[in-house]
Amino acid sequence: MTDKKATSVNGGAKPERDCVLCGCCLELCPLFLATNREELSPRAKALLAGPSKFSAATLDEAAVAELAGLCLACGKCEKLCPQGVNIPRLIARLRAEHPDFRQWLWKQWITKLAPYWSLAAQGAAFVPQPLVPAAFGLALKGLRGLRPGKGLRAWLTITKFPAEAFRQKYADRPVAVFDGCVGSGPRKAWASAARYLLRSLSANLVAADFSCCGSTLGVAGLPEDQDAAQRANVTAWRGAGRPLVVTYCATCQKGLAEYATEGLDAGLFANAEEMALWAGSVTPLSPLMLGATAKAGRGAPAIIGWHRPCHTDPADADYKLLSGLLGTRLRSPAKGNCCGFGGIMQLAAPQLSAQVGAGCWAGLDTVLGFTKAGEVTPGYVLTGCSGCVMQLAATAPAGASVGHWLEIIRPD
Repeated sequence: MTDKKATSVNGGAKPERDCVLCGCCLELCPLFLATNREELSPRAKALLAGPSKFSAATLDEAAVAELAGLCLACGKCEKLCPQGVNIPRLIARLRAEHPDFRQWLWKQWITKLAPYWSLAAQGAAFVPQPLVPAAFGLALKGLRGLRPGKGLRAWLTITKFPAEAFRQKYADRPVAVFDGCVGSGPRKAWASAARYLLRSLSANLVAADFSCCGSTLGVAGLPEDQDAAQRANVTAWRGAGRPLVVTYCATCQKGLAEYATEGLDAGLFANAEEMALWAGSVTPLSPLMLGATAKAGRGAPAIIGWHRPCHTDPADADYKLLSGLLGTRLRSPAKGNCCGFGGIMQLAAPQLSAQVGAGCWAGLDTVLGFTKAGEVTPGYVLTGCSGCVMQLAATAPAGASVGHWLEIIRPD
Protein backbone atom coordinates (compact mmCIF):
# COMPACT_ATOMS: atom_id res chain seq x y z
CA MET A 1 0.00 0.00 0.00
CA THR A 2 1.33 3.42 -0.89
CA ASP A 3 1.10 6.79 0.84
CA LYS A 4 -1.27 8.15 -1.80
CA LYS A 5 -4.55 9.50 -0.50
CA ALA A 6 -8.03 9.55 -1.94
CA THR A 7 -10.99 11.37 -0.49
CA SER A 8 -14.06 9.59 0.80
CA VAL A 9 -17.64 10.74 0.37
CA ASN A 10 -17.70 12.22 3.85
CA GLY A 11 -14.62 14.30 3.12
CA GLY A 12 -12.16 12.19 5.12
CA ALA A 13 -8.93 10.87 3.64
CA LYS A 14 -8.55 7.17 2.96
CA PRO A 15 -5.59 5.23 1.52
CA GLU A 16 -5.51 4.67 -2.23
CA ARG A 17 -4.39 1.11 -2.89
CA ASP A 18 -2.24 -0.17 -5.70
CA CYS A 19 -3.03 -2.79 -8.33
CA VAL A 20 -1.95 -6.35 -7.38
CA LEU A 21 -2.25 -7.66 -10.98
CA CYS A 22 -5.02 -10.12 -10.09
CA GLY A 23 -6.76 -9.57 -13.43
CA CYS A 24 -10.31 -9.29 -12.06
CA CYS A 25 -10.74 -6.13 -14.12
CA LEU A 26 -10.26 -8.00 -17.40
CA GLU A 27 -13.72 -9.53 -17.14
CA LEU A 28 -15.50 -6.26 -17.89
CA CYS A 29 -12.95 -3.95 -19.56
CA PRO A 30 -14.53 -3.07 -22.94
CA LEU A 31 -11.20 -2.35 -24.61
CA PHE A 32 -9.64 -5.63 -23.51
CA LEU A 33 -12.72 -7.64 -24.45
CA ALA A 34 -12.84 -6.05 -27.89
CA THR A 35 -9.13 -6.43 -28.68
CA ASN A 36 -7.61 -9.01 -26.27
CA ARG A 37 -4.63 -6.65 -26.03
CA GLU A 38 -3.08 -6.67 -22.57
CA GLU A 39 -1.55 -3.22 -22.99
CA LEU A 40 -5.08 -1.81 -23.18
CA SER A 41 -6.20 -3.52 -19.96
CA PRO A 42 -6.80 -1.68 -16.68
CA ARG A 43 -3.96 -3.47 -14.92
CA ALA A 44 -1.55 -2.35 -17.63
CA LYS A 45 -2.71 1.22 -17.06
CA ALA A 46 -2.26 0.76 -13.31
CA LEU A 47 1.34 -0.33 -13.89
CA LEU A 48 1.90 2.64 -16.15
CA ALA A 49 0.61 5.06 -13.52
CA GLY A 50 1.90 3.21 -10.45
CA PRO A 51 5.17 3.13 -8.50
CA SER A 52 6.60 0.00 -10.18
CA LYS A 53 9.67 -0.29 -12.41
CA PHE A 54 7.34 -0.15 -15.40
CA SER A 55 6.17 3.33 -14.47
CA ALA A 56 5.79 6.24 -16.86
CA ALA A 57 9.26 7.47 -15.92
CA THR A 58 10.81 4.67 -18.03
CA LEU A 59 8.82 5.58 -21.18
CA ASP A 60 9.17 8.54 -23.50
CA GLU A 61 6.60 11.34 -23.51
CA ALA A 62 4.90 10.25 -26.74
CA ALA A 63 4.44 6.65 -25.55
CA VAL A 64 2.93 7.70 -22.24
CA ALA A 65 0.57 10.17 -23.90
CA GLU A 66 -0.55 7.51 -26.39
CA LEU A 67 -1.20 4.84 -23.75
CA ALA A 68 -2.91 7.34 -21.45
CA GLY A 69 -5.27 8.21 -24.28
CA LEU A 70 -6.45 4.61 -24.63
CA CYS A 71 -9.02 4.44 -21.84
CA LEU A 72 -12.80 4.78 -22.08
CA ALA A 73 -13.13 5.93 -18.44
CA CYS A 74 -16.20 3.70 -18.16
CA GLY A 75 -15.36 2.71 -14.57
CA LYS A 76 -16.27 -0.96 -15.02
CA CYS A 77 -12.84 -2.04 -13.78
CA GLU A 78 -13.22 -0.18 -10.47
CA LYS A 79 -16.45 -2.06 -9.75
CA LEU A 80 -14.61 -5.40 -9.99
CA CYS A 81 -11.30 -4.43 -8.41
CA PRO A 82 -10.85 -6.00 -4.93
CA GLN A 83 -8.38 -3.20 -4.14
CA GLY A 84 -10.74 -0.45 -5.24
CA VAL A 85 -8.21 0.98 -7.69
CA ASN A 86 -9.73 3.85 -9.67
CA ILE A 87 -8.14 3.50 -13.10
CA PRO A 88 -9.96 6.47 -14.71
CA ARG A 89 -8.55 8.70 -11.95
CA LEU A 90 -5.04 7.35 -12.55
CA ILE A 91 -5.39 7.85 -16.30
CA ALA A 92 -6.71 11.40 -15.81
CA ARG A 93 -3.61 12.10 -13.72
CA LEU A 94 -1.37 10.69 -16.44
CA ARG A 95 -3.12 12.70 -19.12
CA ALA A 96 -2.64 15.87 -17.07
CA GLU A 97 1.07 15.11 -16.64
CA HIS A 98 1.57 14.24 -20.32
CA PRO A 99 -0.69 16.55 -22.36
CA ASP A 100 -0.92 16.60 -26.14
CA PHE A 101 -2.84 18.52 -28.81
CA ARG A 102 -5.98 16.38 -28.38
CA GLN A 103 -6.51 17.72 -24.87
CA TRP A 104 -6.28 21.27 -26.16
CA LEU A 105 -8.78 20.44 -28.88
CA TRP A 106 -11.15 18.75 -26.42
CA LYS A 107 -10.91 21.73 -24.08
CA GLN A 108 -11.92 24.13 -26.87
CA TRP A 109 -14.79 21.87 -27.90
CA ILE A 110 -16.24 21.63 -24.39
CA THR A 111 -15.46 25.03 -22.87
CA LYS A 112 -15.51 27.41 -25.86
CA LEU A 113 -17.55 25.83 -28.65
CA ALA A 114 -20.41 24.15 -26.72
CA PRO A 115 -22.83 27.04 -27.47
CA TYR A 116 -22.30 26.37 -31.18
CA TRP A 117 -22.87 22.60 -31.15
CA SER A 118 -26.28 22.98 -32.80
CA LEU A 119 -24.75 24.82 -35.74
CA ALA A 120 -21.89 22.33 -35.89
CA ALA A 121 -24.33 19.42 -35.88
CA GLN A 122 -26.24 20.93 -38.81
CA GLY A 123 -23.06 21.67 -40.71
CA ALA A 124 -21.68 18.18 -40.11
CA ALA A 125 -24.43 16.70 -42.29
CA PHE A 126 -22.99 18.50 -45.34
CA VAL A 127 -19.34 17.50 -44.93
CA PRO A 128 -18.40 14.74 -47.44
CA GLN A 129 -17.06 11.74 -45.55
CA PRO A 130 -13.92 11.36 -47.74
CA LEU A 131 -12.83 14.86 -46.74
CA VAL A 132 -13.01 14.15 -43.00
CA PRO A 133 -9.67 13.36 -41.27
CA ALA A 134 -9.69 9.85 -39.79
CA ALA A 135 -9.24 11.16 -36.25
CA PHE A 136 -12.50 13.12 -36.48
CA GLY A 137 -14.64 10.72 -38.50
CA LEU A 138 -16.42 8.96 -35.64
CA ALA A 139 -16.99 12.17 -33.68
CA LEU A 140 -18.45 13.80 -36.78
CA LYS A 141 -20.85 10.90 -37.32
CA GLY A 142 -22.06 11.21 -33.74
CA LEU A 143 -22.51 14.94 -34.16
CA ARG A 144 -24.58 14.36 -37.29
CA GLY A 145 -26.86 12.11 -35.24
CA LEU A 146 -27.53 14.99 -32.83
CA ARG A 147 -28.49 17.60 -35.41
CA PRO A 148 -31.83 19.35 -34.77
CA GLY A 149 -34.78 17.52 -36.31
CA LYS A 150 -32.94 14.18 -36.32
CA GLY A 151 -34.47 12.84 -33.09
CA LEU A 152 -37.04 10.11 -32.62
CA ARG A 153 -40.74 10.73 -33.12
CA ALA A 154 -42.69 11.11 -29.86
CA TRP A 155 -45.31 8.37 -29.43
CA LEU A 156 -45.67 7.71 -25.68
CA THR A 157 -48.36 9.55 -23.70
CA ILE A 158 -48.09 9.64 -19.91
CA THR A 159 -51.55 8.85 -18.57
CA LYS A 160 -50.79 9.16 -14.85
CA PHE A 161 -48.13 11.17 -13.03
CA PRO A 162 -46.92 10.34 -9.48
CA ALA A 163 -47.54 13.97 -8.47
CA GLU A 164 -48.76 13.20 -4.96
CA ALA A 165 -45.68 11.11 -4.15
CA PHE A 166 -43.49 13.94 -5.44
CA ARG A 167 -45.30 16.54 -3.31
CA GLN A 168 -45.03 14.40 -0.20
CA LYS A 169 -41.28 14.02 -0.63
CA TYR A 170 -40.28 17.47 -1.89
CA ALA A 171 -43.22 19.78 -1.12
CA ASP A 172 -42.41 23.22 -2.55
CA ARG A 173 -38.65 22.80 -2.67
CA PRO A 174 -37.17 24.59 -5.70
CA VAL A 175 -36.18 22.31 -8.58
CA ALA A 176 -33.53 23.18 -11.19
CA VAL A 177 -32.87 21.11 -14.30
CA PHE A 178 -29.27 20.38 -15.25
CA ASP A 179 -29.35 20.10 -19.05
CA GLY A 180 -25.67 19.50 -19.70
CA CYS A 181 -23.89 20.34 -22.93
CA VAL A 182 -26.19 18.36 -25.23
CA GLY A 183 -29.54 19.14 -23.62
CA SER A 184 -28.76 22.86 -23.63
CA GLY A 185 -27.42 22.68 -27.20
CA PRO A 186 -28.33 20.44 -30.12
CA ARG A 187 -30.98 18.47 -28.22
CA LYS A 188 -33.07 21.19 -26.60
CA ALA A 189 -36.06 18.87 -27.08
CA TRP A 190 -34.70 16.82 -24.16
CA ALA A 191 -34.75 19.93 -21.97
CA SER A 192 -38.33 20.71 -22.99
CA ALA A 193 -39.52 17.16 -22.32
CA ALA A 194 -37.83 17.09 -18.91
CA ARG A 195 -39.53 20.32 -17.87
CA TYR A 196 -42.87 19.07 -19.13
CA LEU A 197 -42.59 16.01 -16.89
CA LEU A 198 -41.53 18.09 -13.89
CA ARG A 199 -44.35 20.60 -14.39
CA SER A 200 -46.76 17.67 -14.53
CA LEU A 201 -45.42 16.62 -11.13
CA SER A 202 -46.19 20.16 -9.86
CA ALA A 203 -42.50 20.82 -9.32
CA ASN A 204 -41.45 24.34 -8.30
CA LEU A 205 -39.12 24.98 -11.23
CA VAL A 206 -36.40 27.62 -10.94
CA ALA A 207 -33.71 28.70 -13.37
CA ALA A 208 -30.01 28.10 -12.70
CA ASP A 209 -27.12 29.10 -14.97
CA PHE A 210 -25.32 25.76 -14.93
CA SER A 211 -22.13 25.02 -16.85
CA CYS A 212 -20.72 21.71 -18.16
CA CYS A 213 -20.69 19.12 -15.36
CA GLY A 214 -16.90 18.91 -15.72
CA SER A 215 -16.72 15.11 -15.83
CA THR A 216 -15.43 14.83 -19.38
CA LEU A 217 -12.87 17.57 -18.70
CA GLY A 218 -11.57 15.70 -15.67
CA VAL A 219 -11.07 12.36 -17.40
CA ALA A 220 -9.39 14.18 -20.31
CA GLY A 221 -6.67 15.35 -17.91
CA LEU A 222 -7.86 18.95 -17.62
CA PRO A 223 -8.24 19.34 -13.83
CA GLU A 224 -8.18 23.15 -13.80
CA ASP A 225 -11.00 23.36 -16.32
CA GLN A 226 -12.94 20.70 -14.44
CA ASP A 227 -12.52 22.68 -11.23
CA ALA A 228 -13.76 25.86 -12.93
CA ALA A 229 -16.88 24.06 -14.21
CA GLN A 230 -17.58 22.59 -10.78
CA ARG A 231 -17.24 25.95 -9.04
CA ALA A 232 -19.52 27.61 -11.58
CA ASN A 233 -22.20 24.97 -11.00
CA VAL A 234 -22.03 25.15 -7.21
CA THR A 235 -22.25 28.95 -7.44
CA ALA A 236 -25.28 28.67 -9.73
CA TRP A 237 -26.86 26.20 -7.30
CA ARG A 238 -26.39 28.58 -4.38
CA GLY A 239 -27.77 31.48 -6.40
CA ALA A 240 -30.92 29.48 -7.22
CA GLY A 241 -31.58 28.79 -3.52
CA ARG A 242 -29.84 25.38 -3.29
CA PRO A 243 -32.58 23.56 -5.24
CA LEU A 244 -33.02 19.93 -6.11
CA VAL A 245 -30.78 19.36 -9.15
CA VAL A 246 -32.46 17.07 -11.68
CA THR A 247 -30.42 15.44 -14.44
CA TYR A 248 -31.33 13.24 -17.39
CA CYS A 249 -27.84 12.25 -18.55
CA ALA A 250 -26.10 9.39 -16.73
CA THR A 251 -22.65 10.90 -17.20
CA CYS A 252 -23.77 14.31 -15.93
CA GLN A 253 -25.40 12.59 -12.95
CA LYS A 254 -22.15 10.81 -12.11
CA GLY A 255 -20.09 13.94 -12.63
CA LEU A 256 -22.30 16.09 -10.38
CA ALA A 257 -22.49 13.43 -7.67
CA GLU A 258 -18.69 13.31 -7.54
CA TYR A 259 -18.56 16.91 -6.32
CA ALA A 260 -19.36 15.51 -2.88
CA THR A 261 -16.39 13.11 -3.07
CA GLU A 262 -13.64 15.72 -2.94
CA GLY A 263 -15.68 18.85 -2.34
CA LEU A 264 -14.27 19.93 1.01
CA ASP A 265 -10.62 19.35 0.15
CA ALA A 266 -11.12 21.19 -3.15
CA GLY A 267 -12.90 24.09 -1.46
CA LEU A 268 -16.09 23.64 -3.50
CA PHE A 269 -18.33 23.87 -0.46
CA ALA A 270 -18.39 26.11 2.58
CA ASN A 271 -18.65 23.24 5.04
CA ALA A 272 -19.63 19.58 5.42
CA GLU A 273 -23.30 20.49 5.83
CA GLU A 274 -23.43 22.26 2.48
CA MET A 275 -21.60 19.38 0.81
CA ALA A 276 -24.09 16.90 2.26
CA LEU A 277 -26.96 19.08 1.03
CA TRP A 278 -25.47 19.02 -2.48
CA ALA A 279 -25.08 15.25 -2.34
CA GLY A 280 -28.73 14.89 -1.40
CA SER A 281 -29.84 17.39 -4.05
CA VAL A 282 -28.49 15.72 -7.19
CA THR A 283 -30.97 13.20 -8.60
CA PRO A 284 -31.82 11.64 -11.96
CA LEU A 285 -35.20 12.59 -13.41
CA SER A 286 -36.39 9.00 -13.77
CA PRO A 287 -36.88 8.07 -10.07
CA LEU A 288 -39.17 11.11 -9.68
CA MET A 289 -41.40 9.54 -12.33
CA LEU A 290 -41.55 6.01 -10.89
CA GLY A 291 -45.19 4.96 -10.57
CA ALA A 292 -46.25 6.77 -13.74
CA THR A 293 -48.33 4.95 -16.34
CA ALA A 294 -48.35 5.47 -20.10
CA LYS A 295 -50.03 4.56 -23.37
CA ALA A 296 -48.22 3.89 -26.63
CA GLY A 297 -49.62 5.66 -29.67
CA ARG A 298 -49.91 4.61 -33.28
CA GLY A 299 -46.65 3.62 -34.92
CA ALA A 300 -44.89 2.69 -31.67
CA PRO A 301 -42.16 0.06 -32.17
CA ALA A 302 -43.12 -3.45 -31.15
CA ILE A 303 -39.64 -4.15 -29.74
CA ILE A 304 -37.31 -1.56 -28.24
CA GLY A 305 -33.71 -2.08 -27.22
CA TRP A 306 -32.33 -0.48 -24.07
CA HIS A 307 -28.68 0.48 -23.83
CA ARG A 308 -27.54 0.71 -20.22
CA PRO A 309 -24.88 3.46 -19.86
CA CYS A 310 -21.71 2.58 -18.01
CA HIS A 311 -22.34 5.51 -15.65
CA THR A 312 -25.94 4.65 -14.85
CA ASP A 313 -26.94 5.38 -11.24
CA PRO A 314 -26.70 2.47 -8.77
CA ALA A 315 -30.50 2.04 -8.66
CA ASP A 316 -30.68 1.86 -12.48
CA ALA A 317 -33.68 4.18 -12.28
CA ASP A 318 -33.91 4.89 -16.02
CA TYR A 319 -34.36 1.23 -16.84
CA LYS A 320 -36.86 0.74 -14.02
CA LEU A 321 -38.96 3.65 -15.27
CA LEU A 322 -38.90 2.56 -18.91
CA SER A 323 -39.68 -1.03 -17.95
CA GLY A 324 -42.76 0.17 -16.10
CA LEU A 325 -43.87 2.42 -18.96
CA LEU A 326 -43.11 0.11 -21.89
CA GLY A 327 -43.56 -3.36 -20.39
CA THR A 328 -42.56 -6.25 -22.65
CA ARG A 329 -41.65 -3.93 -25.52
CA LEU A 330 -38.38 -3.10 -23.77
CA ARG A 331 -35.49 -5.52 -24.22
CA SER A 332 -32.00 -5.21 -22.76
CA PRO A 333 -29.02 -7.53 -23.33
CA ALA A 334 -28.21 -9.74 -20.35
CA LYS A 335 -24.68 -8.38 -20.41
CA GLY A 336 -24.68 -4.65 -21.05
CA ASN A 337 -21.80 -3.56 -23.28
CA CYS A 338 -20.02 -0.21 -23.25
CA CYS A 339 -20.89 1.92 -26.29
CA GLY A 340 -17.24 2.93 -26.70
CA PHE A 341 -17.68 6.72 -26.48
CA GLY A 342 -14.88 7.46 -24.03
CA GLY A 343 -14.84 11.25 -24.44
CA ILE A 344 -11.36 12.29 -25.52
CA MET A 345 -10.62 8.75 -26.74
CA GLN A 346 -12.79 9.68 -29.76
CA LEU A 347 -9.76 11.70 -30.88
CA ALA A 348 -7.03 9.40 -29.55
CA ALA A 349 -8.20 6.11 -31.06
CA PRO A 350 -11.43 6.36 -33.08
CA GLN A 351 -10.86 2.91 -34.59
CA LEU A 352 -10.84 1.32 -31.13
CA SER A 353 -13.88 3.34 -30.10
CA ALA A 354 -15.71 2.09 -33.21
CA GLN A 355 -14.63 -1.49 -32.47
CA VAL A 356 -16.13 -1.33 -29.00
CA GLY A 357 -19.25 0.28 -30.45
CA ALA A 358 -19.67 -2.57 -32.93
CA GLY A 359 -19.60 -5.03 -30.03
CA CYS A 360 -22.28 -3.02 -28.27
CA TRP A 361 -24.56 -3.19 -31.32
CA ALA A 362 -23.90 -6.93 -31.60
CA GLY A 363 -25.17 -7.32 -28.04
CA LEU A 364 -28.27 -5.29 -28.80
CA ASP A 365 -28.86 -7.46 -31.86
CA THR A 366 -29.18 -10.51 -29.60
CA VAL A 367 -32.42 -9.11 -28.15
CA LEU A 368 -33.68 -7.15 -31.17
CA GLY A 369 -32.79 -9.49 -34.02
CA PHE A 370 -32.58 -6.68 -36.58
CA THR A 371 -29.76 -8.39 -38.51
CA LYS A 372 -31.94 -11.32 -39.53
CA ALA A 373 -35.31 -9.60 -39.66
CA GLY A 374 -34.74 -5.87 -39.99
CA GLU A 375 -38.02 -5.35 -41.83
CA VAL A 376 -39.95 -6.88 -38.92
CA THR A 377 -37.92 -5.66 -35.95
CA PRO A 378 -35.66 -2.77 -36.99
CA GLY A 379 -32.94 -1.61 -34.65
CA TYR A 380 -34.66 0.86 -32.32
CA VAL A 381 -32.64 1.75 -29.23
CA LEU A 382 -33.19 4.08 -26.28
CA THR A 383 -30.68 5.13 -23.64
CA GLY A 384 -30.21 7.71 -20.90
CA CYS A 385 -26.82 9.29 -21.63
CA SER A 386 -25.94 12.01 -24.13
CA GLY A 387 -22.52 10.49 -24.88
CA CYS A 388 -24.10 7.10 -25.52
CA VAL A 389 -26.61 8.66 -27.93
CA MET A 390 -23.76 10.23 -29.90
CA GLN A 391 -21.68 7.05 -30.00
CA LEU A 392 -24.56 4.71 -30.82
CA ALA A 393 -25.65 7.05 -33.62
CA ALA A 394 -22.09 7.09 -34.96
CA THR A 395 -21.71 3.29 -34.98
CA ALA A 396 -25.31 2.30 -35.78
CA PRO A 397 -25.99 -0.20 -38.56
CA ALA A 398 -27.97 0.98 -41.56
CA GLY A 399 -31.61 1.65 -40.75
CA ALA A 400 -31.18 1.69 -36.96
CA SER A 401 -32.69 4.47 -34.82
CA VAL A 402 -31.19 5.77 -31.57
CA GLY A 403 -32.36 8.35 -29.07
CA HIS A 404 -32.70 9.46 -25.47
CA TRP A 405 -35.80 8.10 -23.76
CA LEU A 406 -37.13 11.64 -23.35
CA GLU A 407 -37.56 11.84 -27.13
CA ILE A 408 -40.48 9.41 -27.15
CA ILE A 409 -42.52 11.37 -24.56
CA ARG A 410 -45.50 13.22 -26.02
CA PRO A 411 -46.33 16.46 -24.18
CA ASP A 412 -50.04 17.25 -23.73
